[in-house]
Parts: sequence; C-alpha cells; structure tokens
Amino acid sequence: MRSHAPVIRRLLDSGLDFALYRFPGQEEPCLVLQLEGEASVVSDTEEPEGFILAPFAETEMTPTLLIRPDVAVRGWELIDLHTRKLPHRRISLSNIPLVRTETDIEKSNTYKVAYRTFKYQLDKENYQKLVLSYAEQCEWDGAGHEDRVFIKAMADYPDSMVSLVYVKAAGRWIGCTPELLLEGYGDKWHTMALAGTMDSWKTGWSQKNIREQALVTDYIEGQLQGLGARILREGPYTTRAGALAHLRTDFTFHLQRQLSPYHIARILHPTPAVCGLPKDEAWHFIRLFERNRRLYYAGYLGPINLKGETDLYVNIRCANIRPGGKALFFAGGGLTRDSSFQDERTEVRHKLETLKDLY
Repeated sequence: MRSHAPVIRRLLDSGLDFALYRFPGQEEPCLVLQLEGEASVVSDTEEPEGFILAPFAETEMTPTLLIRPDVAVRGWELIDLHTRKLPHRRISLSNIPLVRTETDIEKSNTYKVAYRTFKYQLDKENYQKLVLSYAEQCEWDGAGHEDRVFIKAMADYPDSMVSLVYVKAAGRWIGCTPELLLEGYGDKWHTMALAGTMDSWKTGWSQKNIREQALVTDYIEGQLQGLGARILREGPYTTRAGALAHLRTDFTFHLQRQLSPYHIARILHPTPAVCGLPKDEAWHFIRLFERNRRLYYAGYLGPINLKGETDLYVNIRCANIRPGGKALFFAGGGLTRDSSFQDERTEVRHKLETLKDLY
C-alpha cells in the first residue's frame, strides 16, 4: 500500500496555513490550504468561508481564525497533486506562551484543588454541571511525526473527525474528535448531544452519566426550539470512540428562516458537554477557577460555507505540538453532584491516552 506520509510531510514543511481532516465514516481526507499570507481573524459581522478554528473563549491571544480556501480538495490523489511544489520553510510551532504546565494528572495538585472547587459549587447546587479540563505537557515521540500519527488516527478512529491543522497564530494542532457541533446547509441541519464516558468494554451506564447526558440533551433541544426549529430527536444511544464509549443523542432540525452557519454555531457553542449548566454562569466560573488555559481545546473547527456546506466539530481529544519534541495534551470531564474524584481523574487520564497512544 502506498504511504501518504510524504504528502503530509510537504504540508508540515511548507510553513503555509492548512487544515488536513477526515470526516467520520470516510476513507480519505480533505485539505484546505492557504497559499499566501496568514489565516485571518473572524469578526462577529462577517460570514466566514473556509476552514475555521475557534477557541473555547476568544481572547487577544486566541481569536477565531479562518484559513482561506485557496486550495480545497478531497482525496489523496488531489492532495498529492496540489502539494508537489510547495515551499520548504522554517516552522514556528507555537506563538502561544504557557503560564504553567502539568506533567502527570495522577500527581497534579492543581487538578485536585480545581476539582474540589468545582465540586463544592455543585454540592451547593449552584450549578447542575461543570466541565473541568486538564492540560498535560510531556515529551512525545509523535511530535515531529504528525504525518504518521494522522494516518494511524484515521485507521484507529474511523468514527471520529481526525484533524491536523497548522496556523501561524495558533501553532500546530492534531486531534480526533467524535463530537459534532453542526453540519448541513440551507435550512437542514444536524447536531448532537455527546456526554457520559466509560471504558468501551464495560456495560451499563451509571446514573451520573445518564443524568449528565440528559442535562446536555435538554439544553440543546431548548436552544433549537428557541430558533423556531422543527426537531427530530434520536437517542440516547451508546457510541464508541476507540477505547471509550459515550452516550449520544442526535438532532436533525429544519429552520423556518434561514440563518448563517456561523450564527447557529455561536448559539450552540460552547455546548454543556464542554462547559456546564447554567451555561453562561458555568462559562464565567470556568474562566475564573479552572486554573488551566484551554486555548483551542473545547472550541470548534471545520469547513464552514465551503462549497455551500458546513461541518463543524468540537475540538476535544486534541494536542498542541510544542517546541523541543513536546506536546500539550488536553482532556476534560463533566462533573455533577454524583461525581467522584477518582472516577473523574481516571476518565481524564484515559482521554489523554487517546492521542498519546497513537505513537
């Protein structure tokens, strides 16, 4: 079988902003490549067209970015054709400085303190759900070999969106996410509620996971009803992403009036699956007390208004490649009153291993 790693290597060595991605259930990837200049910052007033990379929370350091589709093709043959004459430049892996880094969640006092802070608020019933994330930087053999990691992720995670994105302003990101934020065109759309996690070999969902899934599902359905949508709901049912299983509910919805995909995405993002409930209050609480800078983790990414279609996914199970052969891995878990520290820490550790184990 022909190796596609050299094709990806050309992109990595070009210094150009690009997004290489493979949708769930598909065999070959797509490429959006910007041949000149840098990805632009998306404003609230425009309707973007290209590949979008949005953070969990917009800041001056982490704006929403758009890769212009100077090249937008699907399939290895066309990607090979359009990358044969790319330049070879020195790459700046990341322009985003880190305030602090963790190296092992089992030894992390920062995660333990943050968990206690979050759980106290849940026990006081100030929130129904809060999502606590964690970022762990370590040396990783996959750093510098993202071409091989991407190809292995495509094989190991057929039901996830696999992505490899480089933007000068945000650095190099690789991920495999099972969580759809929004797909469709015109007035016909699809989204999902994905919450609850356990090892894929286990059977039977805990009450904590069932309740968490119900909270997320009810919120998303309410948001869609607020848009005046006609909704078809399917689930919840168990879906698997590698070694982990999740509870998932699908929503197919039709809008009475046509809204732009960027407008719909901004209404849905961040979903309670990566934030909490009540959403606005949870978002502010996370920003104040999480102790972890999420950057583009728990944001969203994907083609938007590209050839008339939009396919946006929540950026979970991802890593930011850092200088010196290191990577910053991100994961998180939804906390409720039923959560236990050991279970939540174990869940986050398993999610971190999703990418780590690919090389």
